[in-house]
Formats: sequence, structure tokens, C-alpha cells
Amino acid sequence: MRLYILIFILFILACNQNAQEKNNIKTDTIIKITKKAKLHKINNITDIEKGAKERSSVFIKDRLEKLVGASLKDICVEKGLAYPPKFVLFRAFKMEKEFEIWAANKRSDKLQLILTLPICAVDNQPSPKLEQGDGKTPEGFYNSSILYGSQADFMWIKLNNKEIDTYGSVGYGSSFKICLDYPNSLDKNQTKKIMKHSNPGSAICVHGNCVSIGCISFENKNYLPLFLIAANHNEKLYGKIKIHIFPFRFTDELKNKYSKKESRMSENQVLGFWSNIEEAYNLFEKNNKALKINVLNNKYIFSEY
Repeated sequence: MRLYILIFILFILACNQNAQEKNNIKTDTIIKITKKAKLHKINNITDIEKGAKERSSVFIKDRLEKLVGASLKDICVEKGLAYPPKFVLFRAFKMEKEFEIWAANKRSDKLQLILTLPICAVDNQPSPKLEQGDGKTPEGFYNSSILYGSQADFMWIKLNNKEIDTYGSVGYGSSFKICLDYPNSLDKNQTKKIMKHSNPGSAICVHGNCVSIGCISFENKNYLPLFLIAANHNEKLYGKIKIHIFPFRFTDELKNKYSKKESRMSENQVLGFWSNIEEAYNLFEKNNKALKINVLNNKYIFSEY
């Protein structure tokens, strides 16, 4: 009798295991479908010719135009914008892992949201970066610069259709990134006041290959349109592209919840900082106009152009 009971128990366990494996397969399939659906549309084009200057800015911009330019142009035409748009603004939301691309024909125009891209890797825990090595993504307002070349393998992408999603290696393909002017004067003052030293860290960039220790990183197929839009921004006329980085889309509930979880800053310090940057969030949400942003008396001040 005991033998029959033991066999029955083993049978039940085996059935449960099979059911679990089926559920896992189903879940994996859903994840893959969802992930694929989020990727930006890429045109199929011929592979890069041998001897091409893949590291040059001219090659990279031309190659990206062939890969993603058509889809971006369709979006701009639908929004009533010239392509490529000459004024661009970026907004990032850490907790939601969303990156917005706003554009206009000129800076004084009301901006149009042309893309919201899923961020693949970022510090998505609300609270600002305070020091070197804390792995945090900054919160605040930054100018950005386009840079080429790198000694880090995660900064390289091979711009052939079948290789775009492959993790790069130094010297193979193209290296292109958007780097922030972090730390600004407010960041430096916060580090001195709160951490009692003067090293807030640096080298915060926006790039591909889905890896981060403080940077904002994307799956490569989503990074290509972002970079192409940035490369077409008229920096000579409008200055560097501004990037607004927020802990989340502001609500009183989220502010109160996460201000209590930050261990390095007091609740009042966190709420004070967030209330300051929320002013820009609210002003932009109301009018969708580009903002002048300066630092005065260790606070951001804002006005529209």
C-alpha cells in the first residue's frame, strides 16, 4: 500500500513539474513577444562594404539614416514637423524606464513628442547621484555632447542588420554616444554638503548595448533612432541638447513614498530637491515649451524661451 501511495505522490509531483515547465515556456514566449514589439523599426540594407570608415561621424550618420531615417521621417510628417527636426529635447524617467524625444522646427515652437523609447538599463531607484561609484543615474538638467570612439566594448555597435543586436567589441564597428555635462554646480554642491567630500563622479552617458552603472542605456535598435535625432539637432543655432532626468512622473504619493527610502539624504533634503526639479516638470507638462535652466543659490531656476 505504501508503495502505491509513493508512486501516486511521485506522479502528482511530475505532473506539477510538467505544468510549471509549460507555464515557464508560455511566460518566456510572452516576454520575447513584448520585447520584440518595443524595438524600433529598422530598414534592411546591404552590409557594410570592406574598407568603409565605420568610425567616422559622416559614416555613422549616413548609415543610421539608411537604417532608421524613413521611420523617423514618417513620424515627423505625421506630427507636422520638418525632417530632420532641428531642435530636440530629451526627457528621461528613471523608475518608469522611459525616454522621451521631443522636437520642433525651431526652439520657440511648441514641442511635439515624436518617440517614447523603453530604457533597457538604468538606475531606476529614485534619488540623485551623489558620488563616484554609487552606480546612480543623476537627476536634474544637463547639456549633452556627441562623442565617438571608446576603449569600452559596450560602446561599440556593428551597423549591419544581423549584427546590430550583438554586444560590441573595441574597434569592431562604430562607437557613438551622447554624454552629459554631469556634474553641474548644483551636483557638486550636493556632494560636498551631503557626502562631505568633493567627488560626485562623472562620465554619465546615453548609449546602446543595454548595460549601465549609472548611464542610460538602450537596446541597440532603440538607440539608433535616438542618436540620429541627436546628430541632426542644430547645435550651432540652439546650443547643446538638453536632457531632463526625473526620478519618476511626479505625484505626491511617489514623492512621499520614496523620500523615506533614501538613506544618504534626509527626507526633507530629498523632498526639497524633488520639489525644485518638479517645477520644470510641471512647467513643461503645461506648455510643452523649451526651458531656460540655470543654477542660482544652489537651486535650479526656470523660464520659457
